[in-house]
Amino acid sequence: MNTKAIGMKQLFFLNTMLPVVLLVSCAGNDKPAPVDPQEPEAPREAKVGETLPPWQQGHLDIHSINSGRGEAFYYILPDGTTMLVDAAGEVDYEVKNEEEEEEGSGIYSKPSQLFSSGSVIVRYIKHFAPSVAGDGLDYFMTSHYHSDHIGAFTKGFAKYGWKVVDRNGVVTPTINLNSGGFLLNGLPEVGYSIPIKKLIDRGDWTDRPSGVYLTAPLRMQNYLNFIDWSSRQNGTVREKLAIGHDDQIVLLHNAAAYPDFSIRGIAAGGDIWTGNGTSVNTTYLPPAEECMANLEKWDINENTMSCVFTLRYGKFDWFSGGDICYDGSSTFSWKDIEKPISKVVGKVEAMKACHHSTKNTNSTALLEALRPDQFIIGVWTHNQPNHATLQRLYAASPKVGIFATNLAASRIATLKTNGIDVSTFSARSGHIVLRVLPGGDSYYIYVLDDSDFQYRVSAIHGPFPCS
Repeated sequence: MNTKAIGMKQLFFLNTMLPVVLLVSCAGNDKPAPVDPQEPEAPREAKVGETLPPWQQGHLDIHSINSGRGEAFYYILPDGTTMLVDAAGEVDYEVKNEEEEEEGSGIYSKPSQLFSSGSVIVRYIKHFAPSVAGDGLDYFMTSHYHSDHIGAFTKGFAKYGWKVVDRNGVVTPTINLNSGGFLLNGLPEVGYSIPIKKLIDRGDWTDRPSGVYLTAPLRMQNYLNFIDWSSRQNGTVREKLAIGHDDQIVLLHNAAAYPDFSIRGIAAGGDIWTGNGTSVNTTYLPPAEECMANLEKWDINENTMSCVFTLRYGKFDWFSGGDICYDGSSTFSWKDIEKPISKVVGKVEAMKACHHSTKNTNSTALLEALRPDQFIIGVWTHNQPNHATLQRLYAASPKVGIFATNLAASRIATLKTNGIDVSTFSARSGHIVLRVLPGGDSYYIYVLDDSDFQYRVSAIHGPFPCS
């Protein structure tokens, strides 16, 4: 049954940060004792006002971690294999100085500006990680190279309390990208504290370039410097998402027990699965050399290059599309990356909203193919979600449940003006946890209080049947 949501607290603190080392050392509540993977526990009941019970063998958990600074989705697969997709790290535009006068995002950092987004993700993972995962992440997937997904780079890092390290991971007062140093924000901050075994992304920028290297070359260098350190320090292996394959991201601890589980790569770097075997359409977008020659003229958006995948567990299906969109398709048909993707996907129980549900994304073609029952939106700025996008969603799935991690006051007013009643949303703030029960026949969605690190349940939705 559905349980009425209780109120959310929101904290606003001074514009100071705790040192990274302190943030990492606080792991939240004690973890439960290790579980024998062959002996599943009796299901633990979640209760409003109490900390969400941990993952159990046979369950599939998908956590949308809300730091207010972008997206981070933490997956605990049925046998305890773990994966983090993206690590939010956009700057908090509410933290200002005399040199920067950016427009406010309308969304504050969660639980407060005292904590960087990377540290929030680290604490969350350390709290919920299953014992079988040890101290690391089995997989990290970079959907694409924007700062709300991998972390911003700014020379004014000190005002946000971010730390920097040299190529050997030693904290240093100044950043030197040319010597292999990197800024601890977003992915680098998470990976600095939680070792990553395999990192999957859309490939090198030169595989098919976008404008990100023109607008943010230092961010990309920071990303590559971190990967270099992580490979030397932790043995991290970097791979490009294997499009069409379901044998790249696999269960690592007890795969034989869950033969009906799989994750398939659908698109990456502008290449798309054809739907036949492992065949890939590599010509939908212009080739790399043409993109390179026309970066500014064509205004090639990095969002188009996002990693896209589907997940299946029994009858449960999930879609994750990064920030794919169809913006500009009237001029360049290939900018509608959602069109060919919509032809190789089908009905899902739930999906991550593409590109935070802004305008010109989650097209009619894609939504009519997916027809999601649940729609989870990682909101971090005042223009998310867009009313026209939600209207397309309702047209495709009239009874859809909408779960937003945040909503700016200005956005609530704009949505109301355009006929969207946010009081019907299943969540307007908080961490969102989708928990599929063993076998994949049904699932719950929990909304967690994001005002502290107790992860108390504020609302329970479900159980929902899988079709």
